[in-house]
Amino acid sequence: MFYQREVLIPANTPARTPVVDRLNVFPGLATHAWFMFPAGCYGLAHIQVWHQGWQIWPWTPLESFHWDNHVFDFEDRYPIESEPYEFVVKAWNEDDFFSHSIIFAVTVDPAPQAKSYSSMVTALSMLGFEVR
Repeated sequence: MFYQREVLIPANTPARTPVVDRLNVFPGLATHAWFMFPAGCYGLAHIQVWHQGWQIWPWTPLESFHWDNHVFDFEDRYPIESEPYEFVVKAWNEDDFFSHSIIFAVTVDPAPQAKSYSSMVTALSMLGFEVR
């Protein structure tokens, strides 16, 4: 599943009070992430992605992604296994005149469906195990 969020960051938004947005997703495995910086950001617009109170992108604590006219993308294998099923996007803008928008996108492979007890008993029986 593909999810995206465009985050508008007003001019003079400091890192200590960033814009905070949430991207709700289904449980599963985040397999690819994109960060899209339009021309004109000049590295002044910053973004971090958090999950359950931990900074996950970039992995280095207190660092942020910030570019100009660049799409940064990478593969990952980040599990989304417990609620809340969401990414928290934190962004700030050092530009003292212009607002900037950054797009964060992610693909999440859905978590496998839990098997019912009866289907597990059937599968184990077919493999020769005796289930009581």
